[in-house]
Amino acid sequence: MSAASVGHRRHAPLRGVAVLVILSFFLNACAGTGFWRQSGINYPVSITWNDTRWCVPWRLKRALRKVSQRFGPVTVYSTHRWPMENKRKGGKPKSFHLRCKATDFAVRGDPSGVLDYLISLPEVGGYSRYPQGFYHIDTGPRRTW
Repeated sequence: MSAASVGHRRHAPLRGVAVLVILSFFLNACAGTGFWRQSGINYPVSITWNDTRWCVPWRLKRALRKVSQRFGPVTVYSTHRWPMENKRKGGKPKSFHLRCKATDFAVRGDPSGVLDYLISLPEVGGYSRYPQGFYHIDTGPRRTW
């Protein structure tokens, strides 16, 4: 056995590790672009709360976690509203926001399929997507507007 073939065998495991490291960087980059979204690979849950979260029902928090896991980072913009705030924002007089049973949120990049996914979740009652790219979900009866 020649010295060259022994050296080649000695470095073979390192080449395998190098290939795996490079492949993992490539796959991670693809996941960030949404390449894997349709294949069911999950994102780490990332929810940023720009409004109170202590009063939001667990079923809405669970729905937000599922959306984040499937589509990427979620930012919650509105949960509980005081009556004057609700009026100023154009909310309905019996809005679920007045009882902290609704959330308005956005998904980074506004990927397609979010609304269809919300419709499929049993935790969601009312749902809608606003032209500005925000989504609304609440614990009321199943409906949209």
